[in-house]
Amino acid sequence: MNDWTFFTKKELECRGTGECAMNVEFMDKLVNLRKKYNRPMVISSGYRSLAHNSSINGARYSPHLYGRAVDVLCYGKSAYDLIKLAMNMGMTGIGLQQRGKHEGRFVHLDDMPRSEDHQRPWIWTYK
Repeated sequence: MNDWTFFTKKELECRGTGECAMNVEFMDKLVNLRKKYNRPMVISSGYRSLAHNSSINGARYSPHLYGRAVDVLCYGKSAYDLIKLAMNMGMTGIGLQQRGKHEGRFVHLDDMPRSEDHQRPWIWTYK
């Protein structure tokens, strides 16, 4: 694993298998985003193996499978500030889970490229 300042292997690895296959270009963007955000970014989900992604009912083509996504625990103004910076720094997928207990709220960030099936950028909310 590369030296990605601010982030540990433990927080980026698959919760099911312990594998950590984060995409280098994505991680470079994430580190630069963290520098501009200038506050901690707690990662609740990083890389996911296919088996783990299936076990948690993750999206079939989730960017987490390719090491191109993280879920960052945050809410309120912190979430707003993060989203604004993320859009300006090349993140093309932004998912919002801002309901429920504060400690479970998060912002999903990914940099998946545009394709015929998935026009980018995308912003969505979770049920």
